[in-house]
Amino acid sequence: MDIKYTPISTVGEFGLVEKFASLAARYQNPNVISSIGDDAAVLRPTPGKLTVVTTDVMVQNVHYDASYTSMKHLGQKAAAVNLSDIAAMSALPTAAFVSLGIHSNISLEMIEEFYDALTAEFGKHGCSVAGGDTSASPVGFFASVTVSGEVEPERLAVRSGAKVGDVVCVSGDLGRAHAGLKILQREKSRYVEAGQPADFAPDFEGFDTALQKHLIPDVRITLSREISEKIRLHSLIDVSDGLISDMMHICVSSGVAAELSEEFIPLDPITRRVAEEFKEDPLSYALFGGEDYELLFTIAEEDFPKLYSLQGNVRAIGRIMEGEARVKIKRVNGENEEYSGYPSYQHFAKRNSL
Repeated sequence: MDIKYTPISTVGEFGLVEKFASLAARYQNPNVISSIGDDAAVLRPTPGKLTVVTTDVMVQNVHYDASYTSMKHLGQKAAAVNLSDIAAMSALPTAAFVSLGIHSNISLEMIEEFYDALTAEFGKHGCSVAGGDTSASPVGFFASVTVSGEVEPERLAVRSGAKVGDVVCVSGDLGRAHAGLKILQREKSRYVEAGQPADFAPDFEGFDTALQKHLIPDVRITLSREISEKIRLHSLIDVSDGLISDMMHICVSSGVAAELSEEFIPLDPITRRVAEEFKEDPLSYALFGGEDYELLFTIAEEDFPKLYSLQGNVRAIGRIMEGEARVKIKRVNGENEEYSGYPSYQHFAKRNSL
């Protein structure tokens, strides 16, 4: 199959922006009055609502590996990670602003694939791509995305409201995104060790849900809105850095401690299977892996029964305790593990690159 490869220089910067405007025009939020084509976007604020804004960046060889991340998957994920931050405030997205750094080895078709997937992901949640910027990049490809959204003051959820006695809850399952990453890295190693043959066939059979969780995570905007409609959220965060680090963010912001039970932390069977293959503790995938983009929140104990009516597979995994900021894990073998820092991936720490 022939793959088209059109240099971006054939359309130039302004031609590329015109293509972006055409793709973005498919999904329009009514509160976006003016978007791509003007010097700045114009948004109409909804009376009585608060504005929330978040920014995330995707840098090649830091946030993603181009050897196993397609431009389509990258576009979807660049949207999803920002939408997840909006969900973590129990807000709804309004407008997105996308700035791209594009290396000369990136074709027009690749950029269109990225932007088509990105705008479609935002469009699913009623969010317009309302502007941004483009630049040549001397190394690789990067995307910086900013999203604005709105939330009713009484439904706004932040990290700093956890109270002693709260029930700690989480949606979905944890660690599956890290399991997917492990499989992708395994197959990349096999490909390199085999001499990078053109007919190499990666072995992904049976790992589809783990790969999907890593490459194109679901966004919990609908669920966060359903929860905040029925229950007063004391604190809320999305699980992007691993359960321990994100629980620590709540503890530090709220001035409390947390005690979580291993037996209640949700692990998918595929996560356990991958961990077994690599002779690793499956719980460590949930505690430190990150990029699951599930909801981690605390509520009053009397509100917990209200969660049973939700469809997001929400469960209680622990409780907020009095004391200095720390997270204790009660293992099923009777041992306790305690953390007072952030053991997940952190930028600027010394490590090997991808």
